[in-house]
Amino acid sequence: MDGQQKTLFAAAGGLAALAVAVFVGMTVFRGQLAHRLVAAPSDTVASDPQLVRFAHQEAVPVFAKNCARCHGMDMKGNRNLGAPDLLDKVWLYDNGNVADIERTILYGVRSGHAKSRNIADMPAVGRLGVLSPHEIFQVVQYVQKLAKQPYQADAAVAGQALFRDKGNCFDCHAPDGTGNPDYGSTDFTANTWSWGGDYTTLFKSVRDGRHGRMDAFIHKLSAAEIRALAVDIYVRSHPATGQQVAANEPRAQLGR
Repeated sequence: MDGQQKTLFAAAGGLAALAVAVFVGMTVFRGQLAHRLVAAPSDTVASDPQLVRFAHQEAVPVFAKNCARCHGMDMKGNRNLGAPDLLDKVWLYDNGNVADIERTILYGVRSGHAKSRNIADMPAVGRLGVLSPHEIFQVVQYVQKLAKQPYQADAAVAGQALFRDKGNCFDCHAPDGTGNPDYGSTDFTANTWSWGGDYTTLFKSVRDGRHGRMDAFIHKLSAAEIRALAVDIYVRSHPATGQQVAANEPRAQLGR
C-alpha cells in the first residue's frame, strides 16, 4: 500500500469514526429528550419548545403506523368508523388535556383493558323497543335543533319530551344535550360528530346504537411514544398553544 492509499484509507476511517460518533451522540441526545418528555409533568410539556418539537418528530411515524388507519393521516377522523376528529377542540372524554389524551391512548375505549373508558355505551334504543320509529324521528328533530341544523318545530317539541323522559337520553347526554365527558357522550350543541350529524345517521344511531372502540396501546407502544402522541395531538388541536411556544423559542434552538 503506497502513501496515497494509506492517506485515503486513514481519511475513510476517520470519516467512519466521525459518523459513528455523531450517531452515538444523536442517540444519546434523543434518549435524554425521551427521558425528559416522560418525566416532565404532563401539564408543562406543551410549554417547552424543545420537547414539543421532539414530541412531533417522534409522534409522526408512530401515528402513521398505529393511528392513521382510523383517524386519517390528517387527523380529521373517519365517520364510517366513529373515529373522532383530533384537531377540533371538542373532546368526548375529559377536557382534552395532555393527561386526558394520554390516558385514552394508554387504555383505549371499550378495549377490554380494566382501565379503558367504557362506563357507558350508546344502546339500540329503537331495536330494544324503547322508542318507536316515529318517536326516534321526533328525538332526532330535537337533536338537530340543539345542533342548530334544520328541524321540524312540532316534532322537536315532542322529541325534547322524549329525550328527557321515555327515551332516557338525558341520562348520558345531560338534560340540555351538552353531553357528559365522564361517559364520552356527544355534546349535541357543538355540532361535532364522530359518526355524523345528518338525519339518516342520527336516526341509525338512535335505532341501532353505537359501539365505538379504540385499542389500548399500553403494551404496544413505549411510554415515550405514548407521551409524544398525546403532546403532539394536544398542540396540533390547540394552534394558539403551538404558535405561542414557537414565538417564545430562542432563535438559537430552532436549528436543533
